[in-house]
Amino acid sequence: MRKKAIAPEAGEAIRSERSIRVPKAAELIAETIRQRVVQGELKSGDALPSEPDLMVEFHVSRASLREAFRILEAESLIEVKRGARGGARIRLPRDDTAAKSVGILLQIRGATLREMFDARLIIEPPLIHHLANVRTDENLEELRQHIEYEREHLTDFRAFGVAAAEFHRILVRQAGNITLALFVGMLDELYLRHLTRFIARARPDQVSLNKAALNGHSQLLEMIAARDGEAAETIWRYHMQRSRKVILAELGEDTPLAVY
Repeated sequence: MRKKAIAPEAGEAIRSERSIRVPKAAELIAETIRQRVVQGELKSGDALPSEPDLMVEFHVSRASLREAFRILEAESLIEVKRGARGGARIRLPRDDTAAKSVGILLQIRGATLREMFDARLIIEPPLIHHLANVRTDENLEELRQHIEYEREHLTDFRAFGVAAAEFHRILVRQAGNITLALFVGMLDELYLRHLTRFIARARPDQVSLNKAALNGHSQLLEMIAARDGEAAETIWRYHMQRSRKVILAELGEDTPLAVY
C-alpha cells in the first residue's frame, strides 16, 4: 500500500513536536520553588521542608531533589547546608551578585567604562524628570538626609564617593521603575570598582570635585522639591556629563569594565 505523502509544512510541524524537550523532574521542582519565592509564599531566610518531606510532596527521588537544589543554588535563590543541622533556606540574590554576573558578561564582550557612563546618561535623566513630578515629602526628606551625610563626609573621599553613587540609586528607586532601579544598581556596583581606582590617585582637586558634586545634588533637590521636571532633568544630565568627563579623562575612555 502506497504511503500518503506529507506536505513540507506538516513535516516541519511533526519534527518540531518531536524536538520539544520534556523538562526533567529537577527542573520542575526548581520552577515550583522559584514561583513560590516570586509570589511571596517563601521569603528570604525561610527554611524549606526537609528532604524526605519534599520527596513525598513532589514524588521524586533524593537525587532529583538534590539536582533541583543545585539549580536553585546556582541562581542564588537558596543556600544549602549539609549535616545533621543542615537544610535549604531561601536566599534572595543581591545587587552585587547580579552585578558580578552582568559585569563578567560585559567584560567578555568588551564593554568599556565610557559605554557604562553612556548607558546611565540614557537612563537616569528622564527618570529624574519623572521623579520631580511624582515625588513625595518622604522622598524629599530622604534626599535631604543623604545630602547632609555627604556634606559631613566631604573630605573622606571613599565615604563620599560611595555616598554619591548611592544618591543615584535612591533617585532611581524613588522614581518608581523597579526594572531600571535594579539595572542602575548593578551599574553602580561596577562603577564603584572603578571609583576606588579613581580615588586612589589622590587628585589634588578631589575636595573641589566633591564640593561640585554636592552642589549639583543640592540644586537637583531644589528642582525636585519645586516639581520642576525639566530643570531637574537638565541639572542631572549636566552633573552626570561633568562626572563622566573627569573620570574618563583620568581612567581612560576605552578602559574595559572591571569585575574585580
